[in-house]
Amino acid sequence: MVVRGGAMVAAVLGGIILVGALLRFYGLGAQSLWSDELASWRQSHQASIADVIEVGVRPTPYPPAFQILLFFVEKHVGESEIALRVPSAIAGVFAIVAMFFLAKQLYSEREGLIAAGLLAFSYQSVYYSQEARAYSLLLLFSILSAHFWFRAREQLEVDDRMAASTAAAYAMCAIVTQYLHHFGLLLVAIQLGALALLFVRRPRALGWVLAVAAVVVAAYLPWLGYLIEDFGEGHDYLPRPGLHSVSEFWRFLYFDTSGYFAWFVALLFAIAIGRTLADRRGSGRGDLVAWLRSPTALLIAWLVVPFALAYLRSLSSSPILNNRNLLISLPPAILLLARAMTCALGNVRLQLLTAAAIAAILIYGPFVKGGYYRYPRKEQFREAAAAVAARDDALGDVRVVAYAWAAESFDYYLERTGAARRVDLLAGSEQDISRTRAFLAAEDPAHLWFLAGHRRPDRAYIQFLDRELEFVEHVPLHGAFARLYRRRE
Repeated sequence: MVVRGGAMVAAVLGGIILVGALLRFYGLGAQSLWSDELASWRQSHQASIADVIEVGVRPTPYPPAFQILLFFVEKHVGESEIALRVPSAIAGVFAIVAMFFLAKQLYSEREGLIAAGLLAFSYQSVYYSQEARAYSLLLLFSILSAHFWFRAREQLEVDDRMAASTAAAYAMCAIVTQYLHHFGLLLVAIQLGALALLFVRRPRALGWVLAVAAVVVAAYLPWLGYLIEDFGEGHDYLPRPGLHSVSEFWRFLYFDTSGYFAWFVALLFAIAIGRTLADRRGSGRGDLVAWLRSPTALLIAWLVVPFALAYLRSLSSSPILNNRNLLISLPPAILLLARAMTCALGNVRLQLLTAAAIAAILIYGPFVKGGYYRYPRKEQFREAAAAVAARDDALGDVRVVAYAWAAESFDYYLERTGAARRVDLLAGSEQDISRTRAFLAAEDPAHLWFLAGHRRPDRAYIQFLDRELEFVEHVPLHGAFARLYRRRE
């Protein structure tokens, strides 16, 4: 069934996009850049694109597409929090539009509006749309690549060939997706592998699939050597997965960390599956094969396979399973929920009212009750630097020691808050005590700021500073702190 009235559909979709845009752009610069966002800035803050790749990105395990984009943003727009986050916010809005058209392509305009609304009010989508990282663009291009993948599949089903425009559009989206993130590469590999399996017995169609795959693979060859070097790398801060990882993944996809909404979604799926099985009672093998090639079955595969592969890899070698990597599975989760609502709830008005109620709950929970825009949610590097700047004139002879992944993380904000000083020494572990002792002996500052962000300094290091210097003040912050000392007389 289709929601009646093209003008009505356009008006509802326009309202969804408008509210989604407000959620993503409101307070875009309110939070300090946190450690990973500052890493994006450090990697892109180079003299040329070649330096972005070789100096900025190459020492990391990530591909360079987002940092190259930020290079141009910094050059032509600026380096403020808002400027660095604007690409993600724009991508988040376009993802809502892309979700509507993908759901409409697979099912109908009704599912399109529901899916667009769910994505617009999704906490995960809003959060990553306000972060200077690749994840919001990864979400957008995951949807776009899927849109052209399904179009290519339909065309191959009809006459064993793709339209040149479809092949080019899919190849372009797939190339961007794989250069945004390694999990984008995983998604593209799954898409191409699935397309080859679907048409393995139809040589002409398979030839088109292999031709497109050759273009996508050839485009990735310049980065393939780096991928192979980093393949064994995982994240040592991630725990080994267990059965709890499945429920955590489900709750992440379905908006509610408390689990209540996830149970409601599971109930909707159960009802929808029951109705589908009842409708297919007595169907033969041919109907089963047809269902396995249906959009719903393919969406289930898109939802499950990336998680299963990341789970197995994390068990067998280095842990890579975390929620933000699996943002590529958010689109099928939302599409399947939209479809489950139309299947489980027979009345159109009931479907739309339920969708509106879910949207209201999603807005009220994190954004109103949870104070998403009122409370700090990212590490307060900016506020730590502001504490230094506020006392610049009064302190005079002062040095700055910082504990973060890079001195530039604090220097970014020390410059923007007007502080005269920059980080003089990067230290904070017990192994850094001897270097710090030598630094203090050489500089003999009247005052010392010790700043920490993202990384927690060793207790022994703090005790060392407390012994060597006279403690003056501690400024506690979210995910960071500033600690002031003066020379002992």
